[in-house]
Amino acid sequence: MSSTVEPRVLKHQIVRARIEELLDGLEVGATVPSERDLAVRFDVARETVRQALRELLVAGRIERQGKTTLVAGPKLVLPLALGSYTEAARSEGRSATRILVGWTRQTAEPELASMLAIEPGDPVIQLERVLTTDGVRLGLETTRLPAYRYPGLLETFDYRQSLYAEIAARGITFAEAVDSIETTLPDAREAALLGVDTRTPMFLLKRVSYDPGRVPIEHRRSLYRGDRMTFTAIQTP
Repeated sequence: MSSTVEPRVLKHQIVRARIEELLDGLEVGATVPSERDLAVRFDVARETVRQALRELLVAGRIERQGKTTLVAGPKLVLPLALGSYTEAARSEGRSATRILVGWTRQTAEPELASMLAIEPGDPVIQLERVLTTDGVRLGLETTRLPAYRYPGLLETFDYRQSLYAEIAARGITFAEAVDSIETTLPDAREAALLGVDTRTPMFLLKRVSYDPGRVPIEHRRSLYRGDRMTFTAIQTP
């Protein structure tokens, strides 16, 4: 004799399905009814609606702009590969731009010096930019470069362009990258730069790239909106 146990469907999952039906009838960018209105419409507690909306946010069906919740467009699919964010976005027929947060000259603290194979106290160039796709702020990218490899970069590089293309134009070849990726939440500054609140789920990608001689090229810290981004990876035996 055998028996099966049917999975329990939680109330917020039922509400989520009904909200998704509502979203299907709205255009991208349309305002989603408030938690209060949805709670009244479906005759449930606001916390139940809040749980359903939280799942829809992570799934990328909705997005928050300040206190307003909007119907979201499709997520940007970004491959985990050696390449440019701009190139990846444009390959999907999406527009991609960058907003400059700032250039800074720094000296390498011991941990960064070790990652970049330089001495503690050596000069480092840091470039921080907001990444946008179709006019929406999706990521915050902080790149730190050993200054000795990039003379004149601050004076000549157009921050709106691909940094990878600029590096390649200097005769530096990308051969390998070591990535780590985890989930996180933005701090207040990061949330403000991305135009989201501090409850928005994020992917945190850390990368050190190397040339064919395994000399470090860059250290990059990228914060991507989990509600608007999906990552893919191709593996071969």
